[in-house]
Amino acid sequence: MSEETELLSLELKKAILDWCRGVLAARLDQKDLPPAPPLEGRKGGVFVTLKRHGNLRGCIGQFSFDGPLEGAIRDMVSAAAFRDPRFPPLRSDELADLDITVSILTPPTPLKSLDDVVIGRDGLFLLHPHGRGVLLPIVAEERGFSPEEFARQTSLKAGLNPEAYKDPEAKLLVFTAPAFSTDPSDNH
Repeated sequence: MSEETELLSLELKKAILDWCRGVLAARLDQKDLPPAPPLEGRKGGVFVTLKRHGNLRGCIGQFSFDGPLEGAIRDMVSAAAFRDPRFPPLRSDELADLDITVSILTPPTPLKSLDDVVIGRDGLFLLHPHGRGVLLPIVAEERGFSPEEFARQTSLKAGLNPEAYKDPEAKLLVFTAPAFSTDPSDNH
């Protein structure tokens, strides 16, 4: 688990999740956003995943580590709800059934070998001259991927052929993304 996420108390995690729901409600009602919980200058990359009745409803993240964490969380919860191109914008009647998961990312580092990947702990980020792809640790865990299949699926996520991660110009990076969720069965 990342040091940053370990530093978040259970109370603060709950406050962040409640705030995320409040941000979505305010956006839906076109009202002022609620104040952010006290994150004391923390910075970080974030992914926010939205599920409704156990089905994916939106997931968007950012790998910027120089801005305030509360801004990243606010922007990504809004983007997952209203700008994920795979789904129509969130409707008011969906909010009550929405499970929100926040994953706070560690900065990605170069992966030396796929043998170093720990399924369930590590996520992959592929940087390639012709595309970029990211898969969170939970994806490999839920789908039972081997490290090789995880790299292949990350290549496909980048819109490339499954072997693109082997390209000499490709950079395969690893990161962790400890998550906390409004759905207790999803907390990692």
